[in-house]
Amino acid sequence: MIDESAAEFSTLESIQRRVLWLAVRMIDHANNERPNVDGVKVGGHQASSASVVSMMTALFLHHLNGHDRVAVKPHAAPVFHAIQYLMGNLDRSYLTTLRSKGGLQSYPSRTKDPDPVDFSTGSVGLGPAAPLFAAATRRYVDAHFGDRPPARYIAMVGDAELDEGNIWEAIADPATQGLGNVMWVVDFNRQSLDRVVPGVRLEQWTGHFESAGWHVIELKYGKKLRRAFAMPGGDALRSWIDEMSNEQYQSLFGLAPAEVDNAFWKTPPRRCINSSPAWTTTRWPIWSRISVAMILNRLSTLSSPATKREIDRALSSPTQSRDGACRWRVTPATTRRC
Repeated sequence: MIDESAAEFSTLESIQRRVLWLAVRMIDHANNERPNVDGVKVGGHQASSASVVSMMTALFLHHLNGHDRVAVKPHAAPVFHAIQYLMGNLDRSYLTTLRSKGGLQSYPSRTKDPDPVDFSTGSVGLGPAAPLFAAATRRYVDAHFGDRPPARYIAMVGDAELDEGNIWEAIADPATQGLGNVMWVVDFNRQSLDRVVPGVRLEQWTGHFESAGWHVIELKYGKKLRRAFAMPGGDALRSWIDEMSNEQYQSLFGLAPAEVDNAFWKTPPRRCINSSPAWTTTRWPIWSRISVAMILNRLSTLSSPATKREIDRALSSPTQSRDGACRWRVTPATTRRC
């Protein structure tokens, strides 16, 4: 007998791969194939899009109902448009218009994008606050004019967005206290256009949310890492990963997969070495780099003919439907939810 949850997870994985193909192909076309008369780089935030593919696929293809509203983080616009295309809400002709006049906007826009956008999030920091105050407004409307169908207000937030002061003003505002239908999903990918996000920020942000009355859940390790932790010396491996600075973590992204192993083991914290003799004798596969290596491999092989054909097939063969998608569910392996 087939495990239903395993089958659903497998189906969802295949969909998220198609979403990633579509998002990357849109960015690739905008930068490398569309005529560029002024020579200015178009961009498209490939890494920031790739880091939320799993979360957004699960969110839009399983968790949402017709009354929920979502603010998509600005740099994940290509992923949002890819999902809308697969759901039948965006015409194929728009996939080649990312960041062009009259085409798909750089950041989700209610007024300029052709697919259904719940909140415009182009001004960094406003996206998370918008659904928060929308939920407060909904509470007022229900209290004064009668209950409407249940709805949730969700924000996909980049970790660097939490540097914006208006976010902390919003969660501290008395009007937003006690809301039970709001969820922020913070993509702690440690990346910012300005810097590598300091590791200390994680604890600081957790404290800010909890002091404002929010329930904070951290989701960090997936099944492959948990399996590695169960091996001899796994406690030391976990300690090293937990102790690794964000700067060193980010440096792994610039390496070829074969070089990641040596870079990872280069300077383990002394307390990790002392905590387990297995540290110096055991060489595990570096499970922590799998998600990084997979993304790097996918993005770096776009020039190969085989991958191009796969992406083109994805563009021309949408098979997902809204009805079929509602049964799929998955817990993202590397997210932070507030």
